Amino acid sequence: MLRYTDTTVFNVGAQTIVNTVNCVGVMGAGLALEFQLRFPQMERDYVERCNQKKVEVGRPYLYKDYETPWILNFPTKYHWKHPSKIEWVEQGLKYFADHYQRGGITSVAFPKLGCSNGGLEWSLVSPLMEKYLKDLSIDVFICEDTEKDASGIEGMMVHMLNNIENLSWSAELGLRSDIKRKIISALPVHKFRDLRRAEGIGKQTYKDVFSFLYSSADPSNDKTSSPQIEVENLNLFGQTGDSCDHSTEPAIQSYAVVSEEVKDSSNSVSMQLEEILEVKVSESQTDGLPEYDDLFYVVLPSIEKALSIAQTKDEIVKGFDQSKKTIDNWLKKAEKLGKVKKLPGRPVRYIATASAQAKQLECSFIV
Repeated sequence: MLRYTDTTVFNVGAQTIVNTVNCVGVMGAGLALEFQLRFPQMERDYVERCNQKKVEVGRPYLYKDYETPWILNFPTKYHWKHPSKIEWVEQGLKYFADHYQRGGITSVAFPKLGCSNGGLEWSLVSPLMEKYLKDLSIDVFICEDTEKDASGIEGMMVHMLNNIENLSWSAELGLRSDIKRKIISALPVHKFRDLRRAEGIGKQTYKDVFSFLYSSADPSNDKTSSPQIEVENLNLFGQTGDSCDHSTEPAIQSYAVVSEEVKDSSNSVSMQLEEILEVKVSESQTDGLPEYDDLFYVVLPSIEKALSIAQTKDEIVKGFDQSKKTIDNWLKKAEKLGKVKKLPGRPVRYIATASAQAKQLECSFIV
């Protein structure tokens, strides 16, 4: 089924997400730069493949890292300095349609191929994508990236960026005071990429801030190392790995372990709440400060850590020492972002979607 969405490829929950690239090993702008910052190991592999002349227009290749979505690097141009060509986009789409099943792809999210830094007209590319993707036997998302405000992990990053004066992350990162002032002068931003256009913010500063806030927004998304990686061209898809995590980590752990994890997360949350609330040293300083409910974006990583093992709402309330109303609000927001989900059965339990236990439960339903 083909679906259009106004968000980005990172937010639709597809098994495979598509990155538009060139053939000379440079991910320096646009969507490719965000892929580089989110998935540095994939970028290093891509550079090596380009050095070996293994990246070709018309022949997308699949990078599999079982701790992340699979990434389909889709060349739309030869050199980053040159525009994309519509015929190369069509060749790549045809190649994908002919080989996706052999690759084990079960769902995929495409950006507007070649239409940003590639210079192609969406009115020409859109019909071409529909031609090759509409009849495929998997869910296909075409992500137009037109939403006004960032969502998902990027939304949390933008929240932290816009609250730089109220949170301590700039000190943790070691930002110089003059750079911090330049960032503040560019705020508020709606998308993280808006910071790249701010006066006085260089590419390295942008990369440093992005990487730091990305890891802070979701520590489980550390892509600097991976125990199991599989890189394949679509025409080599005779043998593929299972997308489920078959880690040997036991799915069932004692309540004592659970309680200890919740306690650790609770302590972390308490310190972060105190840090933010201490900013209110006078009545005049309260203007512009985030409401208590907005602290969800700060505590979300701790919620995910605590819910690496399924918990009831009462257990979560006890572990975080917060009111049931506050916990209920946080869980609803986390569910909306796809970070937490309810498990079937009674009593209702919640679990982080990225946890090993959740992945094992998903795999158990696959026939």
